[in-house]
Amino acid sequence: MEIILKKDVQNLGEAGDMLQVKDGYARNYLFPNNLAELATKGAVKNREQNLARIKAKQEKMHNEALELAKRIEELGKLEFSAKAGESGKLFGTITTKKLAEELFEKLGTEIDKKELTLNAPINKVGEYELTIKLTSKVKTQLAVVVTASEILADKIEEEPEEKETETEE
Repeated sequence: MEIILKKDVQNLGEAGDMLQVKDGYARNYLFPNNLAELATKGAVKNREQNLARIKAKQEKMHNEALELAKRIEELGKLEFSAKAGESGKLFGTITTKKLAEELFEKLGTEIDKKELTLNAPINKVGEYELTIKLTSKVKTQLAVVVTASEILADKIEEEPEEKETETEE
């Protein structure tokens, strides 16, 4: 099935691209999510007329993403403080949602949590690498440092298990 993309789709193409995809992918994912339209004669003609406008819009978005990437790199690192046990394991994890909220506080620009990827789950004290994908062509990295606000002793006392064996008489 031949389609025209309305928006950028990861691992597929950019807005305005005319592509050949499987029927089910188009009907079940692209069309319902308003990411593409069927490449009819009228849609193709409309695409050709609007191609310059689409490319200008993409160029503007690319430049904005480059500026945002520069601002993110100027941050240097994000620092979090969380409760941890003696072994350095956090009580809970620091999720991409928390990272996105922290970036919003620091930058004033909202970044979707789906655009953030970590090199490892943040569940221990230490330093982690965060990759931020702003557009299909603009990516940046940021260090995330997690420190312990409180080191709580693991107060799980092991009680000796008393095994009572009953003998059948």
